[in-house]
Amino acid sequence: MISMEFLGTGILAVAIVGSGHMAIDLQADSGMVLFINALATAIGLALVIKIGMKVSGSHFNPAVTLVMLLLKKITPQLAFFYISAQIIGAIAGVGFANLLFDQKALDQSSIERTGSNLFFSEIFATAILLWIILRFPKRDDLIAIYVPLWIFGAILFTSSTSFANPAITIGRIFTSSVVGISPESVIAFIAAQLIGASLGLLAAKNITNTNKEGNE
Repeated sequence: MISMEFLGTGILAVAIVGSGHMAIDLQADSGMVLFINALATAIGLALVIKIGMKVSGSHFNPAVTLVMLLLKKITPQLAFFYISAQIIGAIAGVGFANLLFDQKALDQSSIERTGSNLFFSEIFATAILLWIILRFPKRDDLIAIYVPLWIFGAILFTSSTSFANPAITIGRIFTSSVVGISPESVIAFIAAQLIGASLGLLAAKNITNTNKEGNE
């Protein structure tokens, strides 16, 4: 289970960072860079969710793991190992993506992502992500469709480009790609993501109660 979380998060990081490098290599304009990144991220996410769902539950995201811990669907010990594997997997995946494009394995990003608009964007993107996951507790097939669709769209229409994942956010410190984030910007992003995860949980409990038959 833990190795699946490591590999799945790593593959997702490769899709995100690798597509950023590829878009620049193709000399794409900013709009096309965003589209390439959104498409690659959604495809990578759809595949790893489908592969890992019966193995680890396909969290690949500390925000998801923490919510599952709050819901007592995972033990504290396993949650700790999941989150550790996700962070290490994200960094490893970023390093591998950098090497694929003949870049330094680990390089520090200088792209500052600050401002209240980005903070609220991350809250929104993560809240809806968690709401989708909790809305269909027994429909793995739907999660594997709707989560990638949401992330694809959110990359295109949110000002933060929808990081929505603390592990991937940490991993993206270590790339010179256009999808990177400076270390100084990370704490605010992660704080927003955790707030968003909490709101997604509240929405699931109070608006689309996951105990109702229609949500199963």
